[in-house]
Amino acid sequence: MTCINKLFLTHAARDKSEKGLAAELGVNPYFVKDYLLAARNYPMGKVVNIIHYLRECDGRLKGLDGTSIPEGELLRELVFKIVH
Repeated sequence: MTCINKLFLTHAARDKSEKGLAAELGVNPYFVKDYLLAARNYPMGKVVNIIHYLRECDGRLKGLDGTSIPEGELLRELVFKIVH
């Protein structure tokens, strides 16, 4: 499971205790505070947008949009969308 998926689960979890989140995310309880910090910096709407951007970039890399864009350009665009 990717970090962005775990961040999504952090937002969606009913039990926000360290023990509950550790079990939900499948991580050591020591790392839960990192996911809680990330959740404060990336609200649920932004996380959903990032997942959309990743899927869109993946499709474009596979040529699903019918254009040929260099991988480096797609990566720059993806990073820009995530950061802004």
